[in-house]
Amino acid sequence: MNDSNTGYILTEIWNARPSWTNLTSEQRTKYFEEKINPLLMGMIGKGAEILGCAINDNTGNERMDYQFMAVWKLPNKEFSDELEKAAKEAGFLDYFDQINFSGKLIPPPVLNENMINI
Repeated sequence: MNDSNTGYILTEIWNARPSWTNLTSEQRTKYFEEKINPLLMGMIGKGAEILGCAINDNTGNERMDYQFMAVWKLPNKEFSDELEKAAKEAGFLDYFDQINFSGKLIPPPVLNENMINI
């Protein structure tokens, strides 16, 4: 299997901050309608693909203490950087404690080789 440029993956993992939980349901809905939904639709219109979202229900010993997750497939790192910047500008980090993991989409043998040769 080769290491062709097949895209870029961004995984976002986050928890709600008190600044979010202190908002009313109406305020949260308004924020999503005015800020987040247009941001998501704009990114999708430019070539982003949401591979999936999840609410953490992992009960294993290795469980991360985060509530929510979204996995994106993007054209390249620059697009990933643009998405992260846009979310920050939309105030997402004011309401959510978020960590990200991103990298070039590679096939398992390339990942394995890198892990072996670390």
